Amino acid sequence: MSAVDLDTPAATDSTAVVDGPPRWARVLLIGVAVLPVVTAIVRSLRRDWFPIGDNALLYLRAADVFTEHHPLLGSWTSASLSFGVNVNNPGAIYDLLIFPFARTLAPGPGAAIGVGLVNIGSIIGIAMVSRHVGGWRMQRWMIAASAALAWAMGSELLIDLWQANALLLPSLFFVVLLIGCTSGRPVCFPWAVFVGSVLIQTHISYAYILVMLIGAALVTAWFVHRPSATSTRHSLRSRTALVSVGVFVMVWFPSFYEQLFGAGQGNLSRLATNSGGGDLSLGVANATRITGAIIALPPWWMRWGFASTVPNTTPLTRTSTGTTFELLGMPGIGLAIAALLVGFCVLAVLTVAVHRRGLIPATCAGALAAVSIPATVIALSLLTIGPVGLSSHHVRWVWAISAFITFVIAWLGTEWWTTRRAGGSANRWCTGTAVGVTVVFSLANIVYLAHPVGPVAAYADMPAMRRVLPEIGVLADHDPVVYDVSNLRIFEPFSSTMMMRMQQLGIEFRVTDEILVRQLGESRRADGSQTTRVFQLEGLEALDYGGPACTVALASALTPASDAEARLASDRLAGELADGTIEVDADALDPTEPVDQLAAARSGDLDAARLLVIDGALARWAAESIATSADGRDLAGVTSQIMRWVESSYGLFAEGPWDCPS
Repeated sequence: MSAVDLDTPAATDSTAVVDGPPRWARVLLIGVAVLPVVTAIVRSLRRDWFPIGDNALLYLRAADVFTEHHPLLGSWTSASLSFGVNVNNPGAIYDLLIFPFARTLAPGPGAAIGVGLVNIGSIIGIAMVSRHVGGWRMQRWMIAASAALAWAMGSELLIDLWQANALLLPSLFFVVLLIGCTSGRPVCFPWAVFVGSVLIQTHISYAYILVMLIGAALVTAWFVHRPSATSTRHSLRSRTALVSVGVFVMVWFPSFYEQLFGAGQGNLSRLATNSGGGDLSLGVANATRITGAIIALPPWWMRWGFASTVPNTTPLTRTSTGTTFELLGMPGIGLAIAALLVGFCVLAVLTVAVHRRGLIPATCAGALAAVSIPATVIALSLLTIGPVGLSSHHVRWVWAISAFITFVIAWLGTEWWTTRRAGGSANRWCTGTAVGVTVVFSLANIVYLAHPVGPVAAYADMPAMRRVLPEIGVLADHDPVVYDVSNLRIFEPFSSTMMMRMQQLGIEFRVTDEILVRQLGESRRADGSQTTRVFQLEGLEALDYGGPACTVALASALTPASDAEARLASDRLAGELADGTIEVDADALDPTEPVDQLAAARSGDLDAARLLVIDGALARWAAESIATSADGRDLAGVTSQIMRWVESSYGLFAEGPWDCPS
């Protein structure tokens, strides 16, 4: 094929398309691949699941679409901490994808169904495009790749709105579309523009790798098709090219509008001028170690290393020789290079082998997979490290690249093997293997699994939120309120969940924090006219709050009955500590312990005794047998329940020129 005409389908090579199983069997296999996503959606509906933490903040933005708070940009990105300038991800196209569900359903069903359908659409898209590009021989392995990647994510992340997880299956869809583009399949071009835009707009960490993969696809397409200047000009004026440009303009229009007409410096120019900024880059050596750990060394991209293979780095440390950080638990640079070279050489050999047999889609896939190994190293090396270090979610896209590489090797290997053998037994064996992989991974993924990454790591706080959320309606008569976040701990999951609930109830809220203003838009900036301030406290501060604000709700992760039991137990232990029933070996205490407070408690000060109980001092002493009960009771067990009550307690408070509701 000497030229690529974007309006004419590429000629199918002689061995790429085989009959394969009947259509109903292929549809059934796709159904098996999407079954874990469907199961995760149904499970979330039955368990009263709802978004928390950053997921709630992202859902809130989706529900704002086509309202007075309509988001023109993506969410605020933590890359701002590296740049020293607040920037957003480039666009809000993912919000548009799920907004119909966010606007018509409660947050739990809306998020689960919206994100789940995006992932289902990605799996179906992978299956359909791979069938169109490479026939059953490609389709069977790409369906298996999607099932395996979904299994690595675990069932709960299949409905997770956090960008690092929500984009994994769409990113696999994108590289499959790139294979179609390099193979000369016209229908793939506009879809590649759309899906690639979704990735970059939603999480800027995809920018470097997508640019390099697109460049590799262009080079591969030129090598495979060798288009003439005339055919190139014709392709650029073709209907497919015009549709692709139209898709690009449509999905990027809001971002360009904000750049040209938004307040202050536009977001795109902020991203462009700060793309090389930051305190420190990850560097080639660390990028190679991370790439090797995920792509080429066990446990590879598998489920067992999803949450642990790439640990967060240590915070930046400034020394006399410069700024440094540590990347712990990674393989050595020599081992990583050797493993990556082996993977690259395997792909190169297989790509040459299938190219000699005239298998165009397989050749394109092999070339893209091989190039993606050094491209991943380069893309990671350019990532900037902020003051708190590198977070593992910044490199999450490598999991999709790694799964793609693995199954391209399987595809190319079977192409090489089956084309060397006469008859259909070898091909039937390969089909059975691919189908078996899909079935095994999909069925294994039906069982509930929640990797403790991102907002999912805060699931233990959901019971307290379930008890607080129904009480927020009392603020409806006092809006717009200001949500004060000045006292919040980093990565706490509550505030955004409460804001999401306010939005659901139609309670207008405003913020003063600049990061939240960037996140939620200028329309939610407090202007000083709001008279009600809402704030939250956690743990002991929530339980002991005695200020002028009204208590909107106060709850823990325990049940109300268990709360009452824990409170009574803490009062009882405080009394026993004060009257001497609980004995403490003061001589065994560390000097850093509150010995003066203990002395006050022993003298009969109940307030001092109660503080020792609920701030954890008595629990520590009981665990170390420094504190014992005269009647031989298990103090460690009692204090453990009290500490669960204290540490999981959360309070929402409101202060304004009105009387507290009774």
